[in-house]
Amino acid sequence: MRLTNRRALWIAVAVATVALAGAAYAAPQSSSQAAAKKTIELTEESAVPKLKVIDVGDPGLSQGDQVVTTDGLLDRKGAVAGSLEQVCTVVSPGANLFASTFDCTGSFDLADGSITVQGSFVPVAEVSSLAVTGGTGEFAKARGEAVIATEADTITVELA
Repeated sequence: MRLTNRRALWIAVAVATVALAGAAYAAPQSSSQAAAKKTIELTEESAVPKLKVIDVGDPGLSQGDQVVTTDGLLDRKGAVAGSLEQVCTVVSPGANLFASTFDCTGSFDLADGSITVQGSFVPVAEVSSLAVTGGTGEFAKARGEAVIATEADTITVELA
């Protein structure tokens, strides 16, 4: 009879441990994690960034063509903040290169690390939003969204 009581006690302890762990996992995030949200405001250094167009497949603008872009980045005060590099692939050709829809992968290389982004981009659109997919250094576990305002040449990175 005593063995049965010990077994019941161990089962009760195991159930209670699992329940407490589940409650801790489901609890709201601590204020220190909520405070980790960060907004980074950047501006492209050049009004016209360096572009290299790589014609792939059919001659002229066609699906699969690539555009490699590099530019400097400035912070809110206009000081050099880093650089931007991206490779964009035409997924839907438009009337011209700037009216086309691209899938882009890129990075913002900043003093404290780099932020990687990916998503759909249309140069003539007022804004395009790309997903923040990670990074290095201070941004090693970065997630969020990068909003690119094409005419203003601004990039607002909202890290979650």
